[in-house]
Amino acid sequence: MGYKINRNYALSAGQGDSRLAAKKYIIVHDTGNDNNKGANSAKNEASYMKQHWNNAYTHFIVDDTAIYQVGEPGYVAWGALNANPYSPMQVELAHVNSQSRFRESYTRYIWLIRYYANKYNIPLTLDGSGNGIKSHLWVTNNFGGDHVDPYGYLSKWGVSKAQFAKDLKNGVGSTSTPKKASYFTWRPHWIYTQATVKAYKNIKDVGTGKNVSKTYPPKTQLSTKDLKNKRFQLTNGLWVTANKDFVNNLYYTPSGKVKTVQSVRGTYRYKDLAFKQKVDGFSKGTKFDVVKVVKYGHTSRLQLGNGMYISGNKLINKYVE
Repeated sequence: MGYKINRNYALSAGQGDSRLAAKKYIIVHDTGNDNNKGANSAKNEASYMKQHWNNAYTHFIVDDTAIYQVGEPGYVAWGALNANPYSPMQVELAHVNSQSRFRESYTRYIWLIRYYANKYNIPLTLDGSGNGIKSHLWVTNNFGGDHVDPYGYLSKWGVSKAQFAKDLKNGVGSTSTPKKASYFTWRPHWIYTQATVKAYKNIKDVGTGKNVSKTYPPKTQLSTKDLKNKRFQLTNGLWVTANKDFVNNLYYTPSGKVKTVQSVRGTYRYKDLAFKQKVDGFSKGTKFDVVKVVKYGHTSRLQLGNGMYISGNKLINKYVE
């Protein structure tokens, strides 16, 4: 199981520290703000942090409904004094007002920590010697300061330090195996964005959040001309990630098993693959049973039981089963 990351409050190009962080520590916090524990507590914290990043910020804030990114993972954030240069990921656990909300936010918190520990090859050990996951209390004891989080807040909801360490090591429920990023190994001619995607002029900048040339909202159709180092080059020359959490093949492929699709915004039926002989149209929400997927140039068509064809564009006819 994985969770989507909301980037609505991510720092823009030119904001935040431009230094790459040494991959030694994942630093874990709680917000310490019991005045903000109602609905959307993480959203409120992320919005505030975005506006006041020049004072302090971390990479992520988590509650029971969302994971918000503020700082760019891999780069230095300003949440733990002199330990900052050694942490490519720091995360805040937002306060909540019920046991059920805490459980959900805590599950997301553990998943996110384990995901980035796996990504940066940082041991899943808590407050030990050497590299690993470090509490803000550990930072205080080793680098200075006066913060002792997140243990007081975790304890309030029945999670001891020992339980926290165990959950970091093994995961909580279905989070026991952190999700690894999956990338395209082949190049579709057409792709679409599944989340907000940043495009860059230089391939080396992809994923850094620095020197962004353009931002594409979800469900943007893009054409590609190259695939290199887990990045797609678009026909406009810009580079985007080939991570399947962010982009997907726009057209169904003949190898895919598609039985039923549903019209997203209305669709037409045609007698021919070239779509020159239109027969009729159908409104949004209409379902179609598919016999097979037929490749047509850089696109595809869905053949129906009566021999007619509809578009194989996933943003026009979405997969049902």
